[in-house]
Amino acid sequence: MSTYYTLYGLQQLGVDAEIIMYPLSPTGKLRGEKVPVHFAKAPWEHKLAYSPVLKKEISALGEYDVYHAQGIWQYPTYALVDVACKKGKPYIITPRGMLYPQDIRKSNKFFKELSLKYRLLDDLNRAACVQVTCKDEMEHCRNLGVTSPIAIIPNPIEIKDYTEKKKDNIFRLGYLGRLSPRKNVESLIYAFYELKDLSKDAELLIIGGGDDKYEEFLKSEVKRLNLNNVRFTGFLSGKEKDEAIASISVLAMPSEFENLGNVILEGLIRRIPCIATKGSPWEELELHRCGWWVDFNQKAITNAVKQAMFTSVDDLSKMGQRGRELMENNYSIEAIAKKMKSLYLSILENQIVDLDFCFKI
Repeated sequence: MSTYYTLYGLQQLGVDAEIIMYPLSPTGKLRGEKVPVHFAKAPWEHKLAYSPVLKKEISALGEYDVYHAQGIWQYPTYALVDVACKKGKPYIITPRGMLYPQDIRKSNKFFKELSLKYRLLDDLNRAACVQVTCKDEMEHCRNLGVTSPIAIIPNPIEIKDYTEKKKDNIFRLGYLGRLSPRKNVESLIYAFYELKDLSKDAELLIIGGGDDKYEEFLKSEVKRLNLNNVRFTGFLSGKEKDEAIASISVLAMPSEFENLGNVILEGLIRRIPCIATKGSPWEELELHRCGWWVDFNQKAITNAVKQAMFTSVDDLSKMGQRGRELMENNYSIEAIAKKMKSLYLSILENQIVDLDFCFKI
């Protein structure tokens, strides 16, 4: 979503922006159709996403002023870097949160450390710029030895009005997103259990799918704690998703870590106050008084849920409106595209140090 919206915004500003990617899965679909997409041949295998012809396919697309890789660890980033270097063109790498220490630890740690040592760190340090979404992500990059300039540009959100409205007066806490252990969804279940005398008329709505084993664990905890006000919807999209989100009073993202967390964007754009842990960069929830930004522990999360429950409907509405204004001013497609265009132009003009969102060591 964020890549598509950024490129769409760049096109509106006169930048000829295109995507090359591997074919979609049988059930996959593009986020939108207003950005040209070139499909490369499918990779030989999916863990490293290696394709022996990818470099030729990138080169065959023609000449570009700047090459921009999304994500790390897999072959497409290395292929794009090699093509850019061969053509003598600058390149940017966006790690997408994959350089967080928690992300490195969670799987294939040995492989990732070898990749950093023998290839990736060198690619990052030869980049014209590394683009991250928040200050925390920048600090993690620096701690790993990244010395190239780093630009902090968050993900964009489409600014539009949603016709779906909340249809009842029930306080409903919502979770939206992939179900996986690092998302810490169980903390919301435990908060409802600890607050069971206060939350008997409230509801916890868990929207999303993903890790089947983890989802079964969550459901078993609900059953073990004898909670009858926790509901799972599974994965939703389109109108079903919009209606479910509209029914929420407060949206919670209790993750162990997030390099941004598009879930918060989804809530604030709909004027829904949010709860986020300090594993994510959402201090703005407090600064703009549109939610709660709390420590990553059960006590803090439970306390935030309790505060949200005791916030009046009128005050929640005011918080939601401030969140919407934050999105319009700082996270719109146009605002983010302007920053990205400025970044590209500054790289081409060797004036990257003049940008207020770009940092050198």
